[in-house]
Order: sequence, then C-alpha cells, then structure tokens
Amino acid sequence: MWIFFRFISGIYLKNFFIIFLSLLCFFVCIDLLLNFKDLPKSANLDLLYVVFLACSAVFYLLPISLIFALILSLINMIRSNEFVSFYALGLSKNLVILFPFLWALFFCFVFIGLNFTSFAYANDYKRNIIKNGVLIKQGGGVFLKFNDDLIYIDKVKSAQNEVEDIKIFNTKDLNLTSFVIAKKAIFNDDFWILKEGSLTLLPNEYNVSAKGLQSKEFKDLKTLEGFKPKIIESVANNSDYSIKDALEGLFLFKEQGISLHSIKISLYKLVFTPFFAPFLMLIIYYFFPITARFFNLAFVSFIFFLVSFGVWGLLFLLTRLSENGVILTEFGIILPIVLLALFALFMYYKNR
Repeated sequence: MWIFFRFISGIYLKNFFIIFLSLLCFFVCIDLLLNFKDLPKSANLDLLYVVFLACSAVFYLLPISLIFALILSLINMIRSNEFVSFYALGLSKNLVILFPFLWALFFCFVFIGLNFTSFAYANDYKRNIIKNGVLIKQGGGVFLKFNDDLIYIDKVKSAQNEVEDIKIFNTKDLNLTSFVIAKKAIFNDDFWILKEGSLTLLPNEYNVSAKGLQSKEFKDLKTLEGFKPKIIESVANNSDYSIKDALEGLFLFKEQGISLHSIKISLYKLVFTPFFAPFLMLIIYYFFPITARFFNLAFVSFIFFLVSFGVWGLLFLLTRLSENGVILTEFGIILPIVLLALFALFMYYKNR
C-alpha cells in the first residue's frame, strides 16, 4: 500500500504543481501587462504587488488546478496501461482515487487555514497598491452603530489599530444621553482607549431649574469593548474578510441588527467554494474509461476539461448572483457544493 501511495501521489502531485504554477505565472503575467502603466514607481511596492497578486489568484486557480491534475494523471496512466494494471493487481476502483482525493482535501484545508490569517486580505493590499500607491489604505468618514452608541470616525489607521477624530453618541431609549469627542483612539486589550477628548453629559430633564450640560476634559477614557478594528476597516473600505474576522463580525453584526449579507458571502466563499474541486474530481473519475482501446483520449480529455470549466463557471455565476442579492446566499454557494458532494458520495457507494 505504501508503494502504491508513493506512486499515485507522485504522479498526481507532479501534475498538480506543474499546472498550478503555470496557471499562476500566466495569471500574474497577464495582470501585469494590463496594469503595468498604473503600477507605482517603487520597486518595493511593485514586488509586493506581484506577491499579493499571486496570493489573490490562489482562490480561483487552486480548485481548477486540482481537477486538471487528476484529468492529466488519469490520461497518462491510461496511455501507459497503468490504470488497467491497478485493477489487475486487485486494487478497487475506489482505492485508486482515494489518495488524489485526500490530497485535494488537504490542499483545500490548507487554503482555508491560510484564510484565517492576513492571507485573506491579499486582494485588498493589491488593490490599494494599484489604486492608491500605498500598501494599506486609510479609510475615513465612517458612521457605525455599536450597541446603543452611534460612532463617527474621520480617519481609520488599521495598520496601527488607531483612529483619529472620533465622536461617540450615547443613546438610551432613542434619546441622546451623552457624547464623547476625542482626537484619537487606540485599540488595546479588547477596548478602545480615547486620548485627549471631552465628555459631555446631557440632562435627563430639560427644565429651567435643572442642571444643564456637564462637560469635562480627559486624557484617557476606556470604552467600546469588543469593537474590533478589522471590522471598522472592512466597513470603511468595503474590503474582504478573513475567516476569523468574518466569524467575529457575524456575531457582532447580528447583535447590532446589521445586515449580514456581505459578511456571509465572504465567509461562505472562503469555507465552502474550494471543496467543489475534490467532489468534482470524484465524479469525473468514475466516468473515465479504463483503457484507450475503444475511446479517443484526446476527445475524452477535452470533454472533461470542458465540464470542469462549465461547473467552475456555473458556481462563479451563482456566487455573483448571491452577491447581488438575486438569490439567497445559501442557495447560491452552499447548496451547489452539497449537491456535488452527495452525487460524489453516491458514485463512491455505487462503485464499492
């Protein structure tokens, strides 16, 4: 079994890395040709643009590379009669596809793991370099609701977890009770520390004999527990989310009664979309001929390449329709993957 594992894994991984790296280089070269005139005149930023461009392309190229690698591996094994030899040695049809399928699952889980990190923001960094000539864009003019507080931020410095010119309006039963104005705020230990500002308390009753406005200056004020900087940045710049930030934002936005549509789209795309590749690999494998004697392998490979592109394009179309609100997010992203998985498992069970 170990010899078979090394043999089939060597064939599949070799084809996968050749196809993946080739597509990645092609993608990067085409993008550079299209955007070369817009690149900043800085060698460092140009190099970073290429790196982030390659990272952002992984989302599109990884699944299709996994499928193409299987098709190419099967064609080579059929031509050299290795496919028939496996069955002659007593290996079952399910066992032959097992290790490529597990490798595909492994790469999908690695991709998902990377999207828990800043890897998920590669497209934002790339876009900032090409549009603004900087790595990290400073957002501004953000108006948000958090619990009973209304927050206005003039400038967001996400790299330093800092904002400038922040105003916080505290409300109770739709009535303004107080407001805070600070020159800047720094996020530390799950709190925002307001620096050099003023706190103004409004009276509960507006009577002539009652106390009026009360205002006092402060150097430091701790407030807004759990209000993550990355959530502010994503809202300010309409940027992507990592899986970690998407999960945190999902619970926060739900508590605040904010629409979850955009954040659910980002989360579902990162978690579910890559898995169409392993399941489509299973389906394609069971329709492949065992020998080339009665089939034209060039035509068969063309058909399977076409099917792969067709399914990939259909999933991309459904995702775009979900992003535009034409169909429900769960129907556009999760349901197609579940249907592919069920059909793949049916084929696996059928060929036991």
